[in-house]
Amino acid sequence: MKTLTARQQEVLDFITSFIDSHAYPPTIREIAESFSISVKGAYDHVKALEKKGFLKLGENRSRALELLRRDKPERSVVELPLLGTVSAGKPITADENYTGVVNVPADIVRTAACFALSVRGDSMKDAGIFHGDLAVIEQRQTAENGEIVVAMIDDAVTLKRFFRENNRVKLMAENPAYAPIYTQDVRILGRLRGIIRKY
Repeated sequence: MKTLTARQQEVLDFITSFIDSHAYPPTIREIAESFSISVKGAYDHVKALEKKGFLKLGENRSRALELLRRDKPERSVVELPLLGTVSAGKPITADENYTGVVNVPADIVRTAACFALSVRGDSMKDAGIFHGDLAVIEQRQTAENGEIVVAMIDDAVTLKRFFRENNRVKLMAENPAYAPIYTQDVRILGRLRGIIRKY
């Protein structure tokens, strides 16, 4: 078994942790940004890990990394309330009724108070969030610019990227087919902590 350099181990650990938290692999650009290196530098590390048998790098897809080997301990899970559906397209009528519980990996939740929502629509697809995904949401009433939040507008709930402007809030989709939502009356219900996808 070929040994890894310290930086290669750090990159492998980042990729492993990213997959555990998001249920999909990071892009080369996300790896580069995490380590403040060039995209080519990140690509070279990934290719080295592939050559040593730790990863497989697919072609022609931005999220095509596959872990080939690692120790996989059983992940502890926590039970979260499932509170219906959130739209990742146009806002839908909020259904705050408790609809059951769902088990999610404990390392996504950690110590935060969280709940889960089912995603409907495709407006966040460029952020890797798709119809049918389960969104793990940390309960909070504030958000920083650029965070993905669950927001309530006129009794409807939507999942969007949050930006505060001078006298209004912009809720931005991650799909060019959807126009931003501008509002002065919005209530933040929480921010995204992770996505769980079933295949």
